[in-house]
Formats: sequence, structure tokens, C-alpha cells
Amino acid sequence: MGRRTAAIYFTVIVLFTGVLCRIYALSMGESLASVAHTQSSYLLDVDNTRGIIYDCNLKPLVGTQRRSVAAIQPSPEAFTALTQAAQETGESFEINEKNTKPYLIEPEETAVYAKGVEMFDAVKRYGSWQLAPHIIGYLNPSKTDGAAGIEMAYNAYLKQHSGSLRLCYRLDALGRAMPSQSPEILMDNYQDKGGVALTLDADIQRAAERAMQDIEKGAAVVMDVNTGDIKASVSVPAYDPNDLAASLKNPASPFVNRAFSQYSVGSTFKLVTAAAALENGFGRYTPYVCNGYIDVDGHRFNCHWRTGHGQLDLEGAIEVSCNPFFIHLGLQTGGKRIASLARDMGFGKAAVFSEDIRTQSGTMPRDDELEIPAAVANFSFGQGRLTATPIQIAQMISTIANGGYAVTPRLVEGFTEDGEIIHQHTTIYAPNQVINERTSRVLREALLSNVLKGSGKEAKPMKRDAGGKTASAQTGIYQSDGETEIVHAWFAGYYPADTPLYAIVVLVEGGDSGSDVAAPVFKEIADGIYLSKL
Repeated sequence: MGRRTAAIYFTVIVLFTGVLCRIYALSMGESLASVAHTQSSYLLDVDNTRGIIYDCNLKPLVGTQRRSVAAIQPSPEAFTALTQAAQETGESFEINEKNTKPYLIEPEETAVYAKGVEMFDAVKRYGSWQLAPHIIGYLNPSKTDGAAGIEMAYNAYLKQHSGSLRLCYRLDALGRAMPSQSPEILMDNYQDKGGVALTLDADIQRAAERAMQDIEKGAAVVMDVNTGDIKASVSVPAYDPNDLAASLKNPASPFVNRAFSQYSVGSTFKLVTAAAALENGFGRYTPYVCNGYIDVDGHRFNCHWRTGHGQLDLEGAIEVSCNPFFIHLGLQTGGKRIASLARDMGFGKAAVFSEDIRTQSGTMPRDDELEIPAAVANFSFGQGRLTATPIQIAQMISTIANGGYAVTPRLVEGFTEDGEIIHQHTTIYAPNQVINERTSRVLREALLSNVLKGSGKEAKPMKRDAGGKTASAQTGIYQSDGETEIVHAWFAGYYPADTPLYAIVVLVEGGDSGSDVAAPVFKEIADGIYLSKL
């Protein structure tokens, strides 16, 4: 009995061991087969995509153009086709007959169709004339991550929507692609539609860039007067995201975003002085006599019209941009009151769009400085220690145009998973009323009059009127001759006049005259908005 039990036990052990050995052999066989399959195939990366950057209407701002890519499977037929195409078109191709692995070429104009050649219409991330490059940014050299702008600020989200297009080739025992078999096309989330939506409007951005194309250095900003949403942001010269190396050699500093940079603002700031005066009881028709200068504690401040403008009220002073009038107004109102209103409108504070994207804050005189009458005089007409960005000037115009409400600039609208619906909007801050509606109305009427018959006549749009203010801002910086001061040209206004929708700000570095140089650019932007939106 004991021997029989032992025999049965031994038999069971042998059979169980045999089963284990069979399972191990099968698993090793599958593993070896998998390794063999991997070793007998070759993956070729054809194209990689990442999340899309859209405008506020979900129009793509990147990936709007295509590029031709040809995957070459080395073979006599493929090399013959490439050679013939090169002879016919004059375009040169890489033909490496010693190369046994498939490789890519990017024909500029020629399509090659032959055995061993696979043509693809791949995505070109940045267009030949890329809209808003300073906002969009660019990728690092390996094209794996964002290195500037929205590309960097929202890199993680854009990478979530990355995709790839690859080809899988079968190889023979010598590791050569098998010409008898076509490659397998592998798409993994390729051209995913998810991405980031900006507040920019592609049509308005294009109109603003077109208007600025003949300006050597400067910026233009278009802002929604009711929300603070940035509809266009232009900085010139612009860099080429497709050729960063060439842009680095440009002495005009194309990588500087001038729309986010601080400058002397000159007479545009007279609108803040006027608003503060009106808020503190100054009458719009109160007369002042300009004799060509004003003396402030022994400091003589000249008017640009040396013989004087004679008697003026507020509207007339804005039309001719009379410095003594606004110095007188500032001294009556008080520098601290003007500075307080300026801060309420956004001066002296950076606009923050993300952790990585923000404007400069600009500069404001200290309160103790504004106890000195001469400092108040300089401040009242936009000189002295005052600087601001085009974004801040657009905030000022928005406040005047929308009935007196200070707005918070916004650049990112939200996010989309499918390119059809914005499912997650960024925070919109409620406007804060900082001047009353009457003050807003008085200034709007004065700015309209300035465009109709004052220094801003060159800014008058072809359809529907606009209101605005010129400025020629002294910088205290001199050209290489040491004698000629650099003067920036500004025009800041709103459009259309009857129902203000947009604040438009134009800055031309070294442009001298806001009336002659910046105002016509404003007009062209307004005309572009009318044609595309109104």
C-alpha cells in the first residue's frame, strides 16, 4: 500500500514538473519571437505634433501650413526616381546608396511617386508669415518642449495633446528594409485638436501686423474696451520662429516684445491728468490762456507752440496738446491725486498672463517726489519718471471709452479638447469703476473732436469715426551724434466712436511725430477692423 502511494506521488511530481517545463518553454518561445519581431522591424519617425494654439474663435494660429515629407526605402527603384526628379526640377535630394535603413527627405516643391518612396503631407508648426510670434513663442532645438511664449507657459498642456506619425518597415536577416513589403503606417494621436485658446482675434491680429509692416521698431495693441481682452499684440521687428539663428543676428533686437515693454509715454498721459481734474471739480469749459510757456517755481516749461495758443478750454487743449494747459491743470489737481488715478487704471503694475508671461510694470514717480511742483509739472504732461507699456496705455483708453471702468488685461481665453468648444475659461475680472460716466463722456467727446479737427486728423478711419490722442514722447536718450534726442511717436484711441469696442494703441520708436507717423497706422488698423468685423 505504501509503495503504491509513493509511486503515485512520484508520478504526479514528474507530470507537474513536465507541465512547468512546457509552460516555461512556451513563454520563452513567445519572448524570443517578440524579440525576433522587434529586431526584424524598423520604426521611422515621420512627423510629431503637439496641441494647437487657437485664437478666440478657435481659428488655429499654428499648424496652418503643410510641408512635404518623403520616406525613402533604399532601393534601386527609389534612387532612380529621386535622380530623375532632381534632373527634372533642379531640386537636390539626399541620395545615399550605402544607407540600408529608411530615411526622410523634405522636398521643397517636388513630389516623388515611386516604389520605395512614401509621400506625406506633414504639419508645419509655424507659418512662413507666423502671426503673433512674440505671443506664440517657439520650441527648443529638439522640438520637444516650448522655450518661449505660450509654447513654454502652457507646455505641459500642449504636450498632453502630442501625437506622432511613424512608419514600420520589415527588415531582412541583414537588417535591410524589405522592398517587397510596404511599410505599416502608425498614427498615435496624430494631429490632435486639443490645445489653448487665446483672446487674440486672428483677423484683427493680421490687420494690425499689416498696418505695422513698414515700421522699423514699435508696437501695436488692440484691446476689448469692456473686458480687457487683448485682440492683437504686435511687436516689430518680429523674429522668425523657423529661423531663430538669423533673428539672433539682427541688431534691432527682434526677440524683445515691445508691446510688453515700458517707454516714455508723453502726451497720452494728459488724459489721466484731465480725468483726475474733472473728477475733482474742474470744469470742461474753464478757460486758460497759453502764452507759450509756464513758470513753475522758477522752472520754465515751454509749449511746443512758442508763441502760445491763447485762450483754451479742455477740448481745445487736447486738440492742440498744449503743455502749459495740462501743467496748470496738474498743479491745480495735485500730483498725488493724478498718481492715484493712474494706478487705478493700471499704471505702475505689470499685467500677468501666466507664470512665464507678463509685461513690464512701468515706472511712476514716488509720492514724496510729487510734493515738488516741478515734478508735478513734468508728470502732468507725461514726462519725468513716468514710463508705461502699450498694454497700460490701452487700459487707460479702455477706461475712458467704456464709461469709466478699469479693466484687467487677459491673453488666454481657455482650453479646448476638440478644437470646437472652449470647455475651461480663464478668470475674467470684473471691471472696477474709477471715474464717473460724465468724465468718460467728456473725454470721449474731446478725443473725437481731436480726430475730426485736431492733431489726430490723420487717424480718421474711412468708416465710422474714432477718438484718440497723439504724443511725441521725449526720452532723454540721444542718437549717436549726441545732439538729436530720440522721440517716440504714439497714437492711442478707441474705435468706433459711436459705440466704442476697441482700444487701439500704436507706438513707433524714434518716430518723432505721433500725428504724422503713428496716427496713420491707427487709421489702417481701424479700417482693417471695420472690414473684418464691423
